Amino acid sequence: MAYFEIKDLVVKHKSFEGIKTVLDIEHLAIEKGETFGIVSESGQGKTVLALTIQKLLATPPGIIESGEVFLDGEDLFKKTPRQMQRTINGKKIAMIFQDPMSCLNPVFTVGYTMIDVLRENRGMSRKEAKAEAIRLLEEVKLSDAGSVMGKYPHQLSGGQRQRVIIALALCCGAEFMIADEPTRNLDVTIQASVLKLLKELQRKHAITVLFIANNLSLISAFCDRVAILHDGRIVEEGDVREIVRNPQNAYTKMLLSAVSRTHKTEETDAEKPVLLDVQGLKKYFLINDEIKHLKNLTLKAVDGVSFKLRQGEVLGIVGESGCGKSTLVNTILNLYEPTDGKVFFDGQDAFAGGKRNNAFKKNVQIVFQDPYWSLNPRWLIKDIVAEPLDVYEKLNENERVARVKELLAMVDIPEDACYKYPHEFSGGQRQRIAIARSLASNPKLVVLDEPTSSIDVFSQAQILDLIKDLRKRFNLTNILISHDLGVVHDLSDRIAVMYLGHIVEFGPAEEIFSNPQHPYTQALFDSIPDVDSFGIESLKTLEGQIPSPINPPSGCTFHTRCSKACEACAQRTPKETVIGEGHVVSCILFEKDGTEAGIAG
Repeated sequence: MAYFEIKDLVVKHKSFEGIKTVLDIEHLAIEKGETFGIVSESGQGKTVLALTIQKLLATPPGIIESGEVFLDGEDLFKKTPRQMQRTINGKKIAMIFQDPMSCLNPVFTVGYTMIDVLRENRGMSRKEAKAEAIRLLEEVKLSDAGSVMGKYPHQLSGGQRQRVIIALALCCGAEFMIADEPTRNLDVTIQASVLKLLKELQRKHAITVLFIANNLSLISAFCDRVAILHDGRIVEEGDVREIVRNPQNAYTKMLLSAVSRTHKTEETDAEKPVLLDVQGLKKYFLINDEIKHLKNLTLKAVDGVSFKLRQGEVLGIVGESGCGKSTLVNTILNLYEPTDGKVFFDGQDAFAGGKRNNAFKKNVQIVFQDPYWSLNPRWLIKDIVAEPLDVYEKLNENERVARVKELLAMVDIPEDACYKYPHEFSGGQRQRIAIARSLASNPKLVVLDEPTSSIDVFSQAQILDLIKDLRKRFNLTNILISHDLGVVHDLSDRIAVMYLGHIVEFGPAEEIFSNPQHPYTQALFDSIPDVDSFGIESLKTLEGQIPSPINPPSGCTFHTRCSKACEACAQRTPKETVIGEGHVVSCILFEKDGTEAGIAG
């Protein structure tokens, strides 16, 4: 018998629409010390499988009709919930969730949470538990573990929170770890470092890992074997290299094609008018550091950003979490009051009239990162999509519903969706509804803030095709924020690479992807997992944490993490240097050979 084994597992779900089979797994075996991947698009039963293994599935509405789950020879389904809690969950099986904010209590500090877990499960004194918590945080490579202990979850970055979750999973010495899309919401550099950390800890502690993902690129880098899950059934299983190189099932081939999309960039008309002109934009926040008891500190989230965006173009903004991407866009949209700088939209001052500039707001809309949170769960879809219509147009109810149906049809959502609620749709469908709402006011510019980060790769490919189609049909201009560089490559005409509030490289998308020049841009692209590269060694990481924007490094802010840094990099701020047609880099290494210039349109 294998270390972990599933036999004849059938799980169903009861709803108003009847009873649906969610999982029907005849057999699944994982050997001790192995890394086994489960991959599929959303809604195929991956997370239900993880919860069922631990007997955490809510029943009802879930129904475990039949099956056996063995861990090290023990049938978990024969254990009572109390036995699972006392002897299995946490101690033998640990789970890393995809969203750490959903499983870290926001009212407790990291230290309180970890000490509580250690005292409850390992019978330690408070002093012993505190020392062990700090040791575990250091083991997952969190710098200044003592300071992290005193912080609340919201005070940590996404990568730091995920490392805390991994430390919690290690607290009780579990030998079997379920990682449920642990890097889904992380940027590529943090994703690579978290995966390398997991692999290092797995080898050190002889942990067996069940790795759940919707992306075969991650599976090929991290796992030994993989099973493809479709409609609750395993349709293909085997060695990762064999599955990737020689897929047999049509669904597997579809998943592979979704992560191997070809990128075709259409040339844009350089004579088109400038729609958006950003000049020296700054956004500083005054904050207090409660940990160090410091007040009125200046956080420079956006520090002197300039660029021009022509009508019909797509500008992709990339960079690690915390680099200022979303703050830049929110300041452009006047959701944050700018500290300094100007923004001109269609030749008019976008900040004139303040937040009541209705003409600007009507012409600029935004699609947020997570449609689950940006769509009011208490409203019908017809009211959600019609919200901009209620502000900018005066329609009677029949006209209003007809316009909503027209907008939903544009994004391939059925008309009967009008009278449903957001929870009745998949992640991809909810994002389509959010896009429909953004088009209601007939905008000229639509900002896409991580539009595909919360959906699987197949739905992601469909959303990208939809965005391209809408752009052509309505001559839309887009700003695209994403930590997924594949998405940026697929959609963008030009790219701005941000680091610590500054644009460090700007230029044509195809040129930057084929020939990145700034060391930071190169590091970002090197961190992208490739479905044809196998093993954790294929992932390259950018070492070190992003410095604090409260106290940024002197000179070039990237020099503390740059492998090419020289003495001068720490002494003076690099100038913007033109190195090609519309291609600008802020790096001392290029100043002698290029031409000093600002970022132009």
